[in-house]
Amino acid sequence: MKSDEKKKTDGEAKSGLSRRDFITGTGIAAVAGALATGALLPGKVEAVPPPKKWDRTTDVLIIGTGYSGLAAAIEAHDAGSKVTIIEKARIIGGNSAIASGIYNCAEPDVQAKYGIKDSPEQHYQQTLAAGDFRGEPEKVKYMTDNALAGRKWLEKQGVQFDEKPYTAVGALWARSFDPANKGRGGAIIRALKAQVDKRKIPILMNVKLRALVRQKTLEGDIMGAVVTERGKDIYFKAQKAVILATGGFAADVAMRSKHDPRLTADVPTTNVSTATGESIVIAENEGADVQGMDFIQMLIACNYYTKKYGSLTNLGVDHALFVNLEGVRFVAEDQRRDVMAEAVLKQTRKVLLWVADEQCAKRFNPKMTEEIIKDNLAFRANTLEQLARVLNEKLQVPEKAFVESVAKYNESVKNGKDVQFGKKPENLKPVSVGPFYASPTQAGVHHTMGGIETKGTTCQVIDRENKIIPRLYAAGEVTGGVHGTNRVGGNATVDCVVFGRNAGINAAREKAWG
Repeated sequence: MKSDEKKKTDGEAKSGLSRRDFITGTGIAAVAGALATGALLPGKVEAVPPPKKWDRTTDVLIIGTGYSGLAAAIEAHDAGSKVTIIEKARIIGGNSAIASGIYNCAEPDVQAKYGIKDSPEQHYQQTLAAGDFRGEPEKVKYMTDNALAGRKWLEKQGVQFDEKPYTAVGALWARSFDPANKGRGGAIIRALKAQVDKRKIPILMNVKLRALVRQKTLEGDIMGAVVTERGKDIYFKAQKAVILATGGFAADVAMRSKHDPRLTADVPTTNVSTATGESIVIAENEGADVQGMDFIQMLIACNYYTKKYGSLTNLGVDHALFVNLEGVRFVAEDQRRDVMAEAVLKQTRKVLLWVADEQCAKRFNPKMTEEIIKDNLAFRANTLEQLARVLNEKLQVPEKAFVESVAKYNESVKNGKDVQFGKKPENLKPVSVGPFYASPTQAGVHHTMGGIETKGTTCQVIDRENKIIPRLYAAGEVTGGVHGTNRVGGNATVDCVVFGRNAGINAAREKAWG
């Protein structure tokens, strides 16, 4: 609190304005002037009143071009609204474009073909439990009940998925569907972008949200936004609503370490550099409530050598095992993401070796695998003994311990039970088909489960008095309340698509105010 108060005091001193000035209305003209001169930045603006003249107008203004933003745009347009999207980066997609694109949903008829029993209810219960029951049941239920419909909607937009479900890392159940042909998240973004283009929905690039415009300080409707384009502030009128679909804050070291002091600059992140969370602060300036900001997930998905997301040859957990630099298993490969990340942080050099055979590695993009191997960012050998020698040479892993760990794991597969760590029987598959792979991997800051509070399943932003902030919506990782303390692997895509669509539909239903 003291730190926050100091920041506000510093901001007031620089602008010459106090919170009392804003509340009494004497600071309104000064705010407009300060915005024009660039004297105020997001996080220091108490309120921005409507201008005498708006620069641009749309019905629904959407901030962000990830899964949530593009889904919202398509649905709002199809519901009869004029839509404009802004994106602060030079390319669209944000984290969605580099994500795995894994989509979790219960599809019992398809899963039954592979001996998998599932239901939306089971998906719901497992998601709640995985988040330590800190997710809002209403939101979780809505997401899991509409997960299959969301995937079918994506397919109508042109996204193809592999038919066979599997258990993605941290997914907890074999209900994960990958975009076909190793398409990953980029395939989903490309398909949605094509639909946006088909509808002639404009996307304004290199345009950054600076502030929201509201009728009065902490009161009334959201009327639009102030955005910055080529160094100039532009007042953008939103006649129906503004939708925040800007993602989380995993790449903002100051913001994430404020809520979890361990997540300093030396901890890598899987996120794009633009995942900085300023729209959360901007929404708070208009009274928005937030929740679960210290629920920050780490994912074992950063390459040990580059400290960056990806450059790994293995994605599955079935024909795979995790060993440390001593060559010994230390955790069940299908555990919750937070459990696995915490286990990795306790290992020598905070590293795991993701060991897999061809049956697991073949899910990954073959071209990328060859590049990763060529660059010595991961290793491959025809036999386990050869792989052990490589790991000993590269990372001083004891050869004997490594080979024995794989043999012990394969023996547990034959016995149908992992007595060491309790890996689920359906994921307990042998590492036996060469060639064999090992990816030196570390945990990186991956997903921020906390964010802007929204009302039930409407995606309407609510304030600290639990009242709706009229005409302001949010969807995707920018929000809180869906995943609780820990996000299930493969649930992020579902969250973004299901609630992104809903935000677009509900925003389009608003009556235009001018």
